[in-house]
Amino acid sequence: MKRILLWLIVVFAALMLAIAPGAARKLRVVATTNDLKWAVEQIGGKNVEVVALMHPLQNPHTVQPRPSFIVHLNRADLLVRIGLDYEETWLPPLVEESRNPKIRRGGLGDVDASIGIPLLEIPQGRITREQGEVHIFGNPHYWLDPENMKIIARNIAEGLKRVDPSNADEYDRNLRRLERLMDDLLDETLKLAATLRGEKFVAYHTTWSYLANRYGFRIIGYLEPKPGIPPSASHLADLIVRMRQEKVKIIIKEPFYENRTPTMVAQRTGAKVVEICPTVGGEPGTETYPKLIRHILTKLVNAVRSEK
Repeated sequence: MKRILLWLIVVFAALMLAIAPGAARKLRVVATTNDLKWAVEQIGGKNVEVVALMHPLQNPHTVQPRPSFIVHLNRADLLVRIGLDYEETWLPPLVEESRNPKIRRGGLGDVDASIGIPLLEIPQGRITREQGEVHIFGNPHYWLDPENMKIIARNIAEGLKRVDPSNADEYDRNLRRLERLMDDLLDETLKLAATLRGEKFVAYHTTWSYLANRYGFRIIGYLEPKPGIPPSASHLADLIVRMRQEKVKIIIKEPFYENRTPTMVAQRTGAKVVEICPTVGGEPGTETYPKLIRHILTKLVNAVRSEK
């Protein structure tokens, strides 16, 4: 009887500690991508536990929500998202179903990582369904520029300070450290990628615009005639002619896109297909953001050198 009573006392005490005001508990953060998860971990440090919803090898435009997503969102203190309608087809219904007012749009725990990003490829004029998966606010693949990662980190730091003001100084210190890390990474990788400046590539999707803009290479065409629209025979014929005219020798594709089309175009143009995952953790040796950027640029540099 005494042992049972002691056990009940221990359990009760544990419960009281868990729910007591000020009880030490890590902030529960949900990030939509591994890139955002990495950034949250750098800024939040020991104060956060972070879950990423999307697998790095998953096509972001065809995400299949899982029941576990709603569980994570229900428990979240903070939701960090790419924004710019990147997750628009699947995330808003899950947030609504999670019944967590903190992470709804404009809520205390809602972080749109795109705030302040100098956006590329903002559509002009009237937008219709015939234009494919057009991102109406601009190209959302902005994280592939280290300068933009600093902006992402600032948005995350502001979100963490809103939900956990007692640790604001720590988040600011971690932000300054990450900004220095990105400055060093940019200095290093501009030298690494010097041979890419002025080079021409073809890509499957509009994933690489910010990377190309930062490091000085050009994407002169896409296998998709429009984002999310399957390639037609006429479009590919025109693209093949242009690749031959401009002597394009590299086609960039992501692992989640099909291989048949890029392989066919490569065979008809003498180009090489280079498969690259644009997300942290998608390939061996890309477990951090700096490693990802180095890995992508090294792959492209090696591909260009092999074609010289």
